[in-house]
Amino acid sequence: MRKSDDPQGFQFLTLRLDEFEVGIEWKPKLGFGISSFRDDCAASEGLFSAPNEWYETEQAAFHRVASLVFDRRSTRPRPATISELRHERGLSQEVLSEQLQVRQATYSKLERRDDVKVSSLRRVVEAMGGTLRIQAIFSDSQEVREITLQESKRESAGELSEED
Repeated sequence: MRKSDDPQGFQFLTLRLDEFEVGIEWKPKLGFGISSFRDDCAASEGLFSAPNEWYETEQAAFHRVASLVFDRRSTRPRPATISELRHERGLSQEVLSEQLQVRQATYSKLERRDDVKVSSLRRVVEAMGGTLRIQAIFSDSQEVREITLQESKRESAGELSEED
């Protein structure tokens, strides 16, 4: 356990079990930050620079750590392209384009774009059965906030166009 010289500073504990590691950080006013990863996971660089999850109470943090240790799961989401998500869900472009009510060619272009509108990405993720979450992580405070966006009239109409 690493303890701060400042009584108001953070405390840090690392738990290592074979190839699995959990970092637990406590900060006044923020609570318990938790990150975990396995040695065999790719992209472990910078894992403990900022916790992936925050919990206000000891009980919530304890239960989350116990769950992570039991399942040996990482708190860090694996990056994925839209195409990779679709393949992992066992869906074809044809099926998704039908659900989104667009031509298959339109959907194919969306998967290849470098820059996709948030509203379009939300519709695609929801068509796959998921929920889109966008987070902002502030390095100065280690705070993680979920960003919420207003739904526009066009989004509520369910439009997906060639420009998306």
